[in-house]
Amino acid sequence: MAFLFSIKMKRFLLLLSIVSLFSQCGSIEPIVPETIVETVPELTQKESTTYLPIRINLAPYLAEVEKSLPKSFIGKEDNCDGVSYSYKFNRNPIKFEGKGDYLYYEVDGKYALNLNYCPNCTYLFDSKGTCVIPRIYASCGVNEPMRKVMVAYATKFKITPDFKFKTTTNLHKFETIDACEITVFNYDATGKLRKEVVGVLKDLENDIDKEMASIDIRTEIEEVWDMLSEPTSLGKYGFLSIRPKSISLSDIKFENKQASIELNLTIQPVVTTYPPELKPNKLPLLSEHKKANGFDINLDIIASYDSLSSILTSEIAGKKIMIKKNEVIFKTVEIQSALNNQLNLKVGFEGKRKGTLYLVGTPVFDSIQQIISFPDLVFDLKTKNALLKSAKWLFNSKITDLMRASATFDLKPHLIEMKKMIQKEMNREISKGVKLTGEIDSIELNAIYPNHRNLILRVNSKGEIKLAM
Repeated sequence: MAFLFSIKMKRFLLLLSIVSLFSQCGSIEPIVPETIVETVPELTQKESTTYLPIRINLAPYLAEVEKSLPKSFIGKEDNCDGVSYSYKFNRNPIKFEGKGDYLYYEVDGKYALNLNYCPNCTYLFDSKGTCVIPRIYASCGVNEPMRKVMVAYATKFKITPDFKFKTTTNLHKFETIDACEITVFNYDATGKLRKEVVGVLKDLENDIDKEMASIDIRTEIEEVWDMLSEPTSLGKYGFLSIRPKSISLSDIKFENKQASIELNLTIQPVVTTYPPELKPNKLPLLSEHKKANGFDINLDIIASYDSLSSILTSEIAGKKIMIKKNEVIFKTVEIQSALNNQLNLKVGFEGKRKGTLYLVGTPVFDSIQQIISFPDLVFDLKTKNALLKSAKWLFNSKITDLMRASATFDLKPHLIEMKKMIQKEMNREISKGVKLTGEIDSIELNAIYPNHRNLILRVNSKGEIKLAM
């Protein structure tokens, strides 16, 4: 009996040893921490206004205007008594020059004038009248060099809410370089010529205004608007969406054949680590213009926990530590949301034991160093209880110290790289003849906002951007 008892005892002890061995090598899977998804109020991102000076090269538009306008004018007036005349006026190419609020253009021209004079008419035999003596004929610029004249206009521009040019053109100068004085009947035809030609050129003002109104700036601005409405890839950082909301334009200022306009855009930019779904936003009517200077914008970078988990996993995967002669090899890190702005980290590991650890901590932002860290990162309570029951040696500060170090994000190099990528997108040709140029002076993180799906990083950026057309 004693012998049999001894054998049974040995088998029992062997069984205990096997159970103990399996217990030591088994997987540690603590209860998943409760994740209470709070109703997170939507972040109300302030709209930002960016100032975009536009320079428009008017030369091609003015060339079309010049081409469309008549180059020769004729007219006459037949009288029985007094002076009758006919004239021809030819203009040279228009010389355009912008100064301040006005676009000026001068026209050098030449004229020829035929005149005849009757001191007195009789209407006895003809209702149209008959000159009682032979008419006296004279001319200027006929069978001789045509007489010279210089005409100048000034056009004031306005832009309507639907992006049309509304212009007001006035003739403000008429100078006869060569006078037309008829000595044979003591008559100065210059005044008569001036009256007739000015009358014709006044009609030309309407033609000029119509041609100016046909200049299309909406298409170019619409292309810029649509381009800014489309998300732009920033490589590993995700996608930049400018999200323009409203637009305003200042009055036009001229310098030679260049027109300068101040364009203000109200925008709500965001960077996401995933392709955003944006609703088409058509170019609105112009809003009231207010003076701005450069751009000073708040930009939300929406980093999904999946993307941050990938960064943390690449940082910690394969790292090893020794705890009481036991090796721990870290495999994965998954960030999950938690309660009261704390983030829950799920850590996969293997080695002497394998399984999952849950840690919890509050992301803290250092605005001076531009660093995000988790200084209070500790084991979740349920993980702590599980370790104390099955693998007390794993409940060790070496793990939390390593995780705190690995979960520290120095944003400075990332912001510098992002600045370069955004600046590259700001310096390119949008379409043929439409070029965007810009420079970012500064970009820095101001605050962080964790919610149940993403970590929102609010960035401020200052700089300048210009548009040439």
